[in-house]
Amino acid sequence: MKLTIQRKLLLASTALLIIPWVGYQYVQEMQRYLQSNMESNLLAKVKLIAASLHDRPELFKSKFDTHPKNQTAITSAQHLYIRPIKSRIQLDGITDDWVNIRSEIKYYHSQHDLLNNPQTDLKFTIQLGSKKHSLYVLLQVQDNKIVYRKNNSLSIERSDHLIIVMQDKDGDYAKYILTTKNPGWVSAYKIMANGSNTPEIRIKGSWRQTKHGYNIELRIPTYIIGEKLSFAIADIDDIETREIKSIVATTPIATLEKLGTIVVPSPQVEKLLSQITQPNSRIWVVNKSFHVIGLTDKLIDDQPQYTNMGNKSSNTERSIISGLMHLIYQQILTQPSNVFVDDLSTASQLNTPEVLNALKGKVSTAWRRSPNNKVSILTATHPVYSFDQVVGAIAVEETSNNILLLQNQAMEILINLSILTFLIALTVLLAIAIRLSSRLRKLRDEAEEAISADGKVKGVISISNSQDEIGDLSRSTSNMLERLSQYNRYLEGMASKLAHELRTPISVVRSSIENMGADNTNKNIYLDRASEGINRLNNILTRMSEATRLEQTLQTEELNVFDIAPVIKGCVEGYQQANPNKGYQFQNDLAERIKIKGNPDLIAQLLDKLVSNANDYSNKDTDIIIQLTNNNDTAVLKVMNQGEALQQEMLTNLFDSMVSLRKQKTDQPHLGLGLHIVRLIAEFHHGSVKAYNKEDGWVCFEVILPLENK
Repeated sequence: MKLTIQRKLLLASTALLIIPWVGYQYVQEMQRYLQSNMESNLLAKVKLIAASLHDRPELFKSKFDTHPKNQTAITSAQHLYIRPIKSRIQLDGITDDWVNIRSEIKYYHSQHDLLNNPQTDLKFTIQLGSKKHSLYVLLQVQDNKIVYRKNNSLSIERSDHLIIVMQDKDGDYAKYILTTKNPGWVSAYKIMANGSNTPEIRIKGSWRQTKHGYNIELRIPTYIIGEKLSFAIADIDDIETREIKSIVATTPIATLEKLGTIVVPSPQVEKLLSQITQPNSRIWVVNKSFHVIGLTDKLIDDQPQYTNMGNKSSNTERSIISGLMHLIYQQILTQPSNVFVDDLSTASQLNTPEVLNALKGKVSTAWRRSPNNKVSILTATHPVYSFDQVVGAIAVEETSNNILLLQNQAMEILINLSILTFLIALTVLLAIAIRLSSRLRKLRDEAEEAISADGKVKGVISISNSQDEIGDLSRSTSNMLERLSQYNRYLEGMASKLAHELRTPISVVRSSIENMGADNTNKNIYLDRASEGINRLNNILTRMSEATRLEQTLQTEELNVFDIAPVIKGCVEGYQQANPNKGYQFQNDLAERIKIKGNPDLIAQLLDKLVSNANDYSNKDTDIIIQLTNNNDTAVLKVMNQGEALQQEMLTNLFDSMVSLRKQKTDQPHLGLGLHIVRLIAEFHHGSVKAYNKEDGWVCFEVILPLENK
């Protein structure tokens, strides 16, 4: 494929792609800066929160903490942080009230059977939440056969029932059984130490039968609950024997030590956190056992999902193009999202590495991705001290949605500007390429039409006034064609010129030889005439090769620094001696020496040609003036004579080869090489020569040569 100028410029325009690449690198660097700034701000925030909890150990040792005398290793599955409930809960066994409650859902099945019955099909899930002074519990039980309590039965354990075991407010073991004769309100009974039972009216509950089993929804006053709490479902399938088939429990319930621990939000901590909580951030308060004792869950805002709309405007104001671009950006750019999987939303323990560092007295930050890879979450932790001892830790979390929003806005601006810049540059370059190609094609066509197939110049190229390179090329090509045209005309006329110059000496030689054959008496006379003709032929041939020999000489000539004034003065004195009838004036009033770098003999040859030309064209009885001056950094040599003015159209070609203005025939052959030799010598000395007409009938040839010290 031929690479035209348009294609080359289009290819060169791809270099503009570095603009979006540099912009992308800048956006990435901006992201790192924003992340670093976010880390610093979050550390400052967590430090402020931790400072408000310093030296307040009572906040970390509420009655709902693990009792010191019963401290044992509690696994994550045995510990529950009871999250506050803001919505209204109706005790009806319907799960709709729990759909939007962010509480941890625990699953229990045959592996949690206290009777180790591997054949049991009993399963249940449990959710807990606190509101004001009550603990709400939802159990969803899967049981393929429900056995209710008989109407006339005094036993409360010979039917499917719920067992609640807790540490009461005094730290003692307490057991409750909830059973029912049919779906509806359940009856709670407290099991006494001697095995008897007594109704417990403070525990309210509802039993609702479902397709796969039944739901139990409870309300328990928090003031009767200590720091431990467990639940168990007893299953009876045989309606005749009514023997318990399996008991699936959250933890072993036989002894107080094996019960699971719970933490109900501390009112003091919750009140304090509510004063400093901020949108789109989540604050954790953790004790030394990694148990969550306080939480403000605002990490996921209940607002519509983020958009990169910027300033909102009506649909009528949004153009179709901008709307389409916005849709494209939503597809190619990662969008901030409020809908993501939060693996810590229901956590009751926080034992991440950064929390561990905080409990060791170190401040730290860490980034993590959500499980569904929607957002990045930053966590900053800080230890809480009480009398120089670490009693807990504060963790503050925020998502990277704000950073992502700013990054996307920057990317959109970058892409828009890059596309706009690329299109503008592409349009401008294409227009320039088309313009350049058009001018070059025009120049090519004119150049091809200017020269015929046999090499003759038959036309000219229009001269461009443009100051760029193509304009220079046009002017140079036009000048070149003009010179070629003149040279062609010279070559075409050279035959007649040479014939004219050679005809006379050849005729002289021929007539002398013929006369010698016819008249032997005047033989010497004829020999002299023949010799003169031969000498004239020799002079013609010598002058024809003089310019070529000079060009060859100039290539090897050595340059020396010399004073040009004595050389000019000596030449002028020689002209006067050789031609005493002609006046020669040398004008040089400068006292300082005029030094140039060159060859004195060549300067003398240059002056000989100019003076010879002046002698031929000057009026009779007029002097020839040779003037040498110093013009700043150049030496100016002028040869002036009075005579016929130069033709204006010939001034530019006067110093070309084979150009002669002589109208009269002389004894010496003139082939138009004298002034051409003058130009060659001047250019060899890095100078120039020009001719012009002066006032009062004076013609001036001016040679400008650079001085050596400049």
